[in-house]
Amino acid sequence: MKLFKDRKKDVTIVKATDADISVCADLILKAMGGQPVNKEVLEQTLKTPNMLVMVAKKDDEVVGIITGLAFPTMIPPPRIDFLGVIDEESARRGLHGSLIDKFMEELINRLPNAKHITTNVPASNYQSVAIYSLKQFIVTGYIKGDQSAGDIVVLKKNLSKESIPDYAV
Repeated sequence: MKLFKDRKKDVTIVKATDADISVCADLILKAMGGQPVNKEVLEQTLKTPNMLVMVAKKDDEVVGIITGLAFPTMIPPPRIDFLGVIDEESARRGLHGSLIDKFMEELINRLPNAKHITTNVPASNYQSVAIYSLKQFIVTGYIKGDQSAGDIVVLKKNLSKESIPDYAV
C-alpha cells in the first residue's frame, strides 16, 4: 500500500519479511531503553504465526513498525503491542496513524469476527494516547505502576459495526 510521496521518497506499509525482523527487533530494543531482553528470543517471537508485524518502508529501509497479537481463536483478543516511527518527516506526516489503520485492516482480514482490539501505552506518553484517541480508541482502564514501571493507560477500539452506538456514527 503506497502511503504518501514526498519529493524524494515513497512510503509503503507491508507485512514484515524475515529480512525485516532483525531491524524490527533492534527498533523495539532501542525503545525499551536498555531493558535486558534477548534479541534472538525477540526475533523468534516476532516470527510466530500469532504475531502480526507490519513495516513502513522508504527506499527499502524500515522507517516504522507496528506489531501485535492476532490469535485465530481470538483468545486472548487481538492487540497492538508496539508502534514506532523512526523517520521524523514520516512521523510528522501521520505515519503512526497510517500504521494503525493498515494493522487493523490486516487484522480484520485475518480475523473477520474480531469484536475489538486493545493496546496499552505508558500514561506519561500522552502523544501515544492522543494518536490512539484520534483512531477512535477509548480509554478503558488505568494500571497504577510502581516507581520502576510507570502507569499504563489501557485503550480499546470496537471493530464490529453492531457494537457502535448510533450516536457515535
